[in-house]
Amino acid sequence: MSCGTLIPAFSEKDTTDTMCSISTAPHSSASSMSLDIAPTHPVQYEDCNGKKLDVSELLESYHASYDTFQIERSDNEYPPDVGFRPWLVVVAGFVGQFCSFGLLNVIGIFIAYYEHNQLAGLSPSAISWIGSIQSFTFSFSGLFCGRIADMYGPRLVTAGGCFFITVGMLTVAFCKEYYQFVLAQGVWSAIGAAGLFYGPTAALSGWFSARRGLAFGVAASGASIGGICLSLIFENLSRKSFQAAVYAITAVLFAFSLTATIATSSRIKPTGTQPYRFIKFYVRPFLEPVFSLYTASMFLIFLGLFVPMAYFASSAIAEGISVAYSFQIIAYFNVGSFFGRILLGLLSDWVNKFALFSAVTLFSGLVCAPFWYFSHSEATITVVAVAYGFFTGGILAMFSTLVAQISPVQEIGTRLGAVNGVISFASLVSLPIAGAIVGSNSNYDDMKIYAGAFLIAGAIVAATVNLKIPKDVPQPDSTEVGV
Repeated sequence: MSCGTLIPAFSEKDTTDTMCSISTAPHSSASSMSLDIAPTHPVQYEDCNGKKLDVSELLESYHASYDTFQIERSDNEYPPDVGFRPWLVVVAGFVGQFCSFGLLNVIGIFIAYYEHNQLAGLSPSAISWIGSIQSFTFSFSGLFCGRIADMYGPRLVTAGGCFFITVGMLTVAFCKEYYQFVLAQGVWSAIGAAGLFYGPTAALSGWFSARRGLAFGVAASGASIGGICLSLIFENLSRKSFQAAVYAITAVLFAFSLTATIATSSRIKPTGTQPYRFIKFYVRPFLEPVFSLYTASMFLIFLGLFVPMAYFASSAIAEGISVAYSFQIIAYFNVGSFFGRILLGLLSDWVNKFALFSAVTLFSGLVCAPFWYFSHSEATITVVAVAYGFFTGGILAMFSTLVAQISPVQEIGTRLGAVNGVISFASLVSLPIAGAIVGSNSNYDDMKIYAGAFLIAGAIVAATVNLKIPKDVPQPDSTEVGV
């Protein structure tokens, strides 16, 4: 790096310790810097532009410039961004998200089907708990999946996901009672979806730096393709038999999740068994303003994010639109999501990621309220579904990228799990709240305002994250990351 006066050559141990410090000798070389802070001796360093930084500013820069360290700390045997192996992991991410978020994206179809068939006697709020528990389990499992991926490698987590999602969805075909659907679809298959998301995502973070936004966008597009394919399978086969539709979905999920398991590999050597230090791994990151504000923004966003996905079909049926076309709206949503994940993920490599993220989230909220609020025909609801899919696709494509940007490389899986552990509680209550707002009168207007308001609130908090990131932190040179 050209800025040796600012960025010391941290060892692997240094970057994972809770506290690190710099020698007070202002002219000592980067390689000779010690790990003892002497707060009584003021010291200043210069960045690339000659700006003076004291120790506190330098430590703040440390928390916001992990990308700079990641390239120096990683094994040089496999350079990031180039070669066959990084893009094979992108394939693993693609098929992993096909199964994980692809399944979550079609929860609205299952809810609409249950309302008119197996669970017709229950209220919309009660039925929505199936999707809510599914989202909660998926997110909360990140607390464990992310840490396991860091310690033992992401392939083990992906393989576990393959097993759980296959068994869980196969069991759904035989469910008849409400609690059975909750356990099979809300818990068991959701654990599998979590493994198929967190495993490849943790692996992908170590393989890319300069092209990370593109890589995550391509991988995230698998969720949209999965949503399209799974919704079409269900729509066509459920006319014959619910079991036939679930069998077909299970077969597809097994084939793709097995592919994800084979293709997943890690560039970063696993840390191995370590003491489960809750405070160090899951509390310390929240002491960083950037990390805590970003998590707060995601919590607000997830209070509204999945509501339209779950109720597009049901609300369309309430507007008098045919059941067959209402199910197709979910496919149109996923078409928009596909392009949003690819294009906005690519764009995030060229512009300020947090600024783009807040803008995309704001547009998602505006699509819900007022545009979805005033949509009552097939054409307008379809346009809303495509637009919402496009912008929320960008949210989900950038979500993991932003966590990776503000995390040390060997803690990406753990920190991704920490964020998801918090937002899982938003996922848990969002759909039941929305279902309670809808009520027995099937009035969806207030629910649309509810979803839009929380998305807009999340966008405002996300915009403040950018204000907390130091603006004079050096970024990796493109020539050093294999571009």
